[in-house]
Amino acid sequence: MVEPTGNEIENETIVEEREELMVSPFANGKPCLRTAHFLKPTLSSIHEPIPDLFPLSPSSLHYSFCPEQWPLKVSFAGWSNPKKAWLFWIDILRPVYQPIWEKAGIFEAIMSSTYSTKRYYNLVIGLAEKWNPGTNTFIFPWGETTISLEDVLILGGYSVVGFPVTFSGDSQELREAQDKLVTEHKNIRGGTWRKIFLTEWMDYFIGSGRDIEHEAFLSWWLTRFVFQDSVGFICKRVFPIACLLARGQVVALGPAVLASIYRDLTLLKETIADSTKYKSAEFDDCVSKVTLCSPMNLVQLWAWERFPALQPKPNVIQEFDPRSARWNSVKFVKVENVRMVLDSAGDTFGWRPYAKVVNSRQCLEFYEKEEWVSIDRNLIKELVSFALCLRPSELVGLGPGCIEQYLPHRVTMQFGIDQDVPSHVARSNKSLEIAWNNYLRPINGGKLYIPSRFFRSDVTVRYLEWWKKVSMLVQQDVIKGIVQRKRSSRKRPRQIPWVKAKKGENEASIPPGFLPKLITVKPEPFIDELEPEAFEVSKQKGNVTTRPVGHDNCFLVKAQGHSSSMADTGGSVKMKFSMTPAQKAIDIKDQSEETERVRREAIESEFECSMYGKDNISKNGESSSTFEVNMIASTLEVRVAMA
Repeated sequence: MVEPTGNEIENETIVEEREELMVSPFANGKPCLRTAHFLKPTLSSIHEPIPDLFPLSPSSLHYSFCPEQWPLKVSFAGWSNPKKAWLFWIDILRPVYQPIWEKAGIFEAIMSSTYSTKRYYNLVIGLAEKWNPGTNTFIFPWGETTISLEDVLILGGYSVVGFPVTFSGDSQELREAQDKLVTEHKNIRGGTWRKIFLTEWMDYFIGSGRDIEHEAFLSWWLTRFVFQDSVGFICKRVFPIACLLARGQVVALGPAVLASIYRDLTLLKETIADSTKYKSAEFDDCVSKVTLCSPMNLVQLWAWERFPALQPKPNVIQEFDPRSARWNSVKFVKVENVRMVLDSAGDTFGWRPYAKVVNSRQCLEFYEKEEWVSIDRNLIKELVSFALCLRPSELVGLGPGCIEQYLPHRVTMQFGIDQDVPSHVARSNKSLEIAWNNYLRPINGGKLYIPSRFFRSDVTVRYLEWWKKVSMLVQQDVIKGIVQRKRSSRKRPRQIPWVKAKKGENEASIPPGFLPKLITVKPEPFIDELEPEAFEVSKQKGNVTTRPVGHDNCFLVKAQGHSSSMADTGGSVKMKFSMTPAQKAIDIKDQSEETERVRREAIESEFECSMYGKDNISKNGESSSTFEVNMIASTLEVRVAMA
């Protein structure tokens, strides 16, 4: 791949202004010819070939969205909530060192570490399903988005300007401070070759008054909340960064944090895809495991800021509180199917949450009016940061070889700028030095366009046609995966954990007249004794046909020979049950006992619908009570036929 030449970089402009036919991507309005602004680079024609951007296609994912039941175990090592000892240490040092933290641009980041974020596992997994490692963006049916440098700057408080995280310092003072940290690290080890627990490090330095307590404090913060490496151990690689920050030097933590998040989202997506291999009985004991060391809580905060259907009630924050204080210890909104919510959120997605006035400090001042700002040496730090958020670049992380590509021109509506067809950007990642020079290359172009916070961006007609081609490729891949995928033979849990009801409330998934409580299903003895031909197609009257009625919908059991108005979109699997004398001896005349048994089975089937969705019921045009009667009647007829 050819890298940009020096002349191309020197003449590079970030925003381009031109007249185009524009249209809203979510409203059925007519195209309008107007002056629009775009992030470069863009394609000149939609007829240019679409590059292979989907190394992990949607067809490689699980058919049904039930992450708790997947053979998948995720450890969020970098998702850290504060302990009392950490809060106490901040209270000790803040009166003395807050001016230095503000000078180094880490005050909000340190204060953000005092807040807790309750993890919504299904939301993180649902977002990871949509992650595209080829572009480092989320691909939804309605559009393309990503977590950007602007997000880590505002939600995390991490600076996007400053020294690279790989810079170790060149002054004698910095080297001496680093040597002192290494010496104290050896003292704590006691001459042994072992790692130092974070708790040991804190106990040794907290309130000690040592001359490098501040550097030790920052080393602990960087290890625990920013660059988690070895789980639970202090990381010596952060010592140079801690020494720089302790002297008020600004370090570009933002791009390094974002690079680690991109890396972990790709790792999680790969692990989810890998877990689909363990769906048959021969892999019952196999589980795909992954440990994520980046601050993935920022991904959840990003989603809470932008998806109203998933957004909990935020806290009321004070003028100088960090943005993340809005979500401190709030209870997440649990939805029935996160995947469906994400897929249908196009017209409600919050493209520019930070342009809204939460308090007087949260709305960026330069968002107040539309203007072109001259680019010179007097450009304020906030505008330099905004320019870096808008420009494609390479992100340099702290880990070995951690370089990720940043492509904001694919998600320009997140910055209040119109969207055109994004062009390919060549990589500049042959080394850490080359990648960092690419990130911090001079900001040229004469002027920088700043959109008003009231402006609502659109897409070009060309982009709308291009996106239809992209989304069609994704949809075809999903359908292909559904048709080719075999149903898992894993046993379902005997409890139905997805049925939960709050005291005093009615649940839509519970039939009228029944109590909203957790039911333990006791399977009949003959259910666990499936014959080898249980999944073979048969025409005997006693067979039961299980048909999937659509993506993420429940499987309704019907007796063969009874018609069903539901569309059979996923084929059929027939299960043959062997009868035992106990079942054959059922007294059909005992109507009260049999009716109660059948009614319980109808409840259990309805509970399964609460997990997979209720669309199949509404498609029949039946009310919940009609569905209940039909299910009871059908199940009773099955038992009569089997007797």
